[in-house]
Amino acid sequence: MMTAATQTLWAELIAATLADAGIRLCVVSPGSRSTPLIAALIADGRLELPTIIDERAAAFYALGAARATGEPVALVCTSGTAAAHYLPALVEASHANVPLVAITADRPPELQQCGASQTIEQVGMYGQFVRGAFDLGAPEGSALALRAVRRKVAQAIALARGPFAGPVHVEVPLRKPLEPALPSTDEDRALAKAVAELRKQPVMARPPRMVADDASLRELAAAIAAEPRGILMAGALSATFSGRDAVLQLARRAGYPLCAEAGSQLRFGPRPGVTAADHFDLLLGTPLVPMPRLIIQLGSEPVTAAWPTMAVVPRWVLSDTWRDPDSSARVILGDVADSLVRLAAMVGERATDREFAAAWAAADQRARSAIDRALAAHPRSEGAVVRAAMQAAGSATLQVGNSLPIRVIDQVASGNDPRAVVTQRGAAGIDGLIASAAGATRAGKPVVLVLGDVSFAHDLGGLLAAREATAPLAIVVVDNGGGRIFAGLPVARAGMAAAFDRHWTTAPGIDPAAVATALGARALTAASPAAVAAAITEVVAPSATPGVTVIHAPVTQTGAQDVRRTALELLTSAERTSIREPGR
Repeated sequence: MMTAATQTLWAELIAATLADAGIRLCVVSPGSRSTPLIAALIADGRLELPTIIDERAAAFYALGAARATGEPVALVCTSGTAAAHYLPALVEASHANVPLVAITADRPPELQQCGASQTIEQVGMYGQFVRGAFDLGAPEGSALALRAVRRKVAQAIALARGPFAGPVHVEVPLRKPLEPALPSTDEDRALAKAVAELRKQPVMARPPRMVADDASLRELAAAIAAEPRGILMAGALSATFSGRDAVLQLARRAGYPLCAEAGSQLRFGPRPGVTAADHFDLLLGTPLVPMPRLIIQLGSEPVTAAWPTMAVVPRWVLSDTWRDPDSSARVILGDVADSLVRLAAMVGERATDREFAAAWAAADQRARSAIDRALAAHPRSEGAVVRAAMQAAGSATLQVGNSLPIRVIDQVASGNDPRAVVTQRGAAGIDGLIASAAGATRAGKPVVLVLGDVSFAHDLGGLLAAREATAPLAIVVVDNGGGRIFAGLPVARAGMAAAFDRHWTTAPGIDPAAVATALGARALTAASPAAVAAAITEVVAPSATPGVTVIHAPVTQTGAQDVRRTALELLTSAERTSIREPGR
């Protein structure tokens, strides 16, 4: 028979198992049905418990924290549509391999399928987007049931960690009364003793890692040895990626140029002895560089629009999940850092094609010069603001929004200052960026988020979640009057005029600084890249205190296209000149 004390002990066992298994942060949202869980978490005292009203923002906050720290983060909400609001963040976590543990309270079985208030079908509601779904069942006091609760919670956390990291769902049906109750009968006291004994037992071992097959890596090493003209193409990788040294060693030994996106953790910081082709976005598929005959892709599919032109080149992918939209690559699954360490050891020192690498290095220098001149010609462009923000961020974590910012930063970014770069390239949505950046402050460093005005408007609720930032957070809103990325797509030339602006560009028509101020955040408008840099420098200064500052950065509507077009014109002109002039 279940008593109120049985349910309290049940909830306390869940909370204790979370902490025993290494969870340190649980983002909670208010509600009635989740009362036993939240009370138990408070009583345990080992987890940090930020409260965020909006479950959608809460889930993105947890996503940002887990992504920045590499550790699983738990979520607790009440029943009904509250649980449904977790879905967008869980989709991103699923595609980006970010460990989350979503714990949803629910009505007990007797209240299902009968029109009970705030009751929906929650079992299996996240479908294929979770690594596993665990229904704990309604509380009961048998020894087996208690052991199963501890086992299921530990199992869920282990599955979230790996070997294929991602979100999991833990469903917890609960009955009234929901308030904590002390044992009052001999049966309750015996149950409490059993729970205390159960908690003394070890929870779990570290989960296994998914590692690449040696034979596959040896085959790739042989392909590298046989082909001197190759490149390393690094897409988005985890902010906690630990394989940087191995990548640089591989690049040096193979003699391959390194094309690294900003979100790869390989774009910034010293890269001694490596040919870095950072401005590959302007170079790929053009006569400006010799065509590679082998590509090694690290992590996610690159963002650059020129990437499809590389489909004709033999390509190998090192990733922890299958990434091959063109269905033409050799994919080696496994922990990417581990694969790179082992692969670099297999690729011995050898004579490299210095002419090939030199051609890429020279082209990259010309591209950088062209970008510098293009930015000078368009000083109020997205590129100018993004570069100013990046340089002012210093060692702060840089989070880059999707749509235009993620593309612009790869055009303009460079630098020798090491930094973590967070991107939301799992499902590549614009949602939840503010809340996830606030969560990223849980890694203990200031965060600079650069996003567009539409992305900002999409996550205004995230500004409330940003009150839970634990380090300084600067939010740079690059305002070009709507979704200007569509200006570079065929739909812009389809002759729809006003309909294009209404249904694609969708200018938010708000003042970001005024909205942020109304929601209690510090805010200002920075009318130039220099003003943006000055504001960021103040926010991330060593003496700065935790909190959010919104920096509204108006730019021209066509700045991104203008910079790219001007840079390409300068490059093309320089290439024609070099062809005409002998000896160059």
